[in-house]
Amino acid sequence: MMKKIVFILIVFAVNLQMTLAGENRLEVIDFPNIPEIPVPAGIGYEGYFKQHQPVKLVFGVSDPGQQFKESLANAAYTIKYLKPRGIKYEIQLVLYGRAVLPANSFNEEYAGYSALMDVLREQGVEFAVCNNSLAALGQAAEDIYPYMKIVPAGILQIVKKQMQGFAYIHNTK
Repeated sequence: MMKKIVFILIVFAVNLQMTLAGENRLEVIDFPNIPEIPVPAGIGYEGYFKQHQPVKLVFGVSDPGQQFKESLANAAYTIKYLKPRGIKYEIQLVLYGRAVLPANSFNEEYAGYSALMDVLREQGVEFAVCNNSLAALGQAAEDIYPYMKIVPAGILQIVKKQMQGFAYIHNTK
């Protein structure tokens, strides 16, 4: 009888350890050129986002250089934190001004962004491209990546998203 109790306790302890280890092991999402940054134990949001979801973000991006790069990275890190914890999110990057140039699938100068943009799209990120900026910069709508949506005006798209409860994020240049 004692052997059965010890056996049951050992099985219970092993199952408990495996369960706890599984809770601490979060899904890793690989984004090109975005390194892993572990979140140390004890640092978190105490369940805030679990209670207030989906997390809604709209990034306004006007510069195709450092600002665009930072916006893509921030969207990736947001997903890396939220998705493995089962927190829903809605993220849209609104490209206006010169930031519409990386949206052109034939623009070799910004081709380095395409892999990261594609993985972000696979993770549910939407891209909105300003029609006004496309016209002003002589970019053809048919050259834009097919998963990107052209909107009449980037600034008004940002306003629309804010009116729908999205937090506006604007990385500086």
